[in-house]
Parts: sequence; C-alpha cells; structure tokens
Amino acid sequence: MSTPIARRTRPRPLRFGVQRLLAVLATGVLCLLTAAPAAAHVLIETVEPNGDGTTTLTFTFDHGCEGEPTDTLHVTMPDGVEALAAGPTDGWTAHVQPGSVHWQGEPVPDGERAEFTLDVRVTGTVGQSFSFPAEQGCPSGAAYEWTDTDPAGDHPAPTFVATAATLAEAPAGSMSEPADVRLVGTGPLVAGVVVTAAVAGVGGGWFVARRRVS
Repeated sequence: MSTPIARRTRPRPLRFGVQRLLAVLATGVLCLLTAAPAAAHVLIETVEPNGDGTTTLTFTFDHGCEGEPTDTLHVTMPDGVEALAAGPTDGWTAHVQPGSVHWQGEPVPDGERAEFTLDVRVTGTVGQSFSFPAEQGCPSGAAYEWTDTDPAGDHPAPTFVATAATLAEAPAGSMSEPADVRLVGTGPLVAGVVVTAAVAGVGGGWFVARRRVS
C-alpha cells in the first residue's frame, strides 16, 4: 500500500516548484513595469562622426512632465565640446551658442518620441566621458532637469564616451613646434660651419699669395 501513496505524492514538489517560479517571475515583471517611468530621460541616442572634425549628436526623449507635453529642451555643452549647428526639427526652432543650444516649438505629447540633432566639435582624449546637462520644459512651467554626471543617478545627464573618430584633430600649429625647436638647435652649428669655412678660405688665400712672392 505504501507504493501507490509514494506515486501520488511525488509530483507535488514539482507543482510547488513551478508555482513558486511563476510567482517570482510575475513579481520581477511587476517590478520592471513599476520602475519603467523612472528610467525615462533625455539621452544621446547616436553619435556619428562626420569625417571633418565634427560629430553629430542625436538627443531623444519619449516622455513629458507627469503627463504634460514637452515644448522646450535646453542642453549645456561640457568643457571640450563646442555647439556648431542644430538640425531641422518640424515645428521647432533652435538657438545655438558655442556653450549651449535651446530648442522650442510645438508641444510633443507625453509618450511620443522626439529627436533633435546637433553638430559639435569635440576636443579631448579617447575614452573621455562627456555629460550634457539638459532641461526639459513643459507648458505649465514644470521642468525635468537631467544633470547628474553619474549614470546611476536619479536624473542622469545625456552622456557619451569619445572615440578617436569623434575627436577633432589637433590644431596645425601644434604640429610645427618640434620643427621650430630643431631649427633653433641647429642654428649655432650652421653658423660655426660658415665661420670655419670663411677662416679656411682666408688662410688658404694668404698661403697661396706668400708662395707667389717667394
């Protein structure tokens, strides 16, 4: 009689394990859904080198101010980055200065994706991180400030890491400096050779003239 009892009770731990696993997965999905709104922020989606020392950055967002649409976006350039020109965006205008760019236009509904492109010149080193403090404004005056330089912060700023392709070339003047140093270093040597040749020429002429007299 013990054998049938064992067969009936054997599947129970398996069913309990499956139910427990499903409960854990459901809890995890719920946590992810709850955390999703906090992850939404202004970010740099793409970084495209143009091959002429400039780079095009694409800023994006897909949320507003707690349900409100977005009608302004202000981005500040970090040290080493110069704003050059903003690409066209339907219904929006851009005011570009070397240290910042300000976009303003028709409100973008909450939950709708928007993107803005900006040509910049970047100087620095390969692997250097550049953070762009951004402020997203809404018609009521509410705003989100994305200024944390730490990517794990509550309001992380749009950030990218420089590569050799995204960095502008060093100014041409800095490449000629070693040549100037070499020229200064060889100047005394050239002068010495000229003086030696002149002395040798005078001495040789005096020796020839003396032989003729004798």
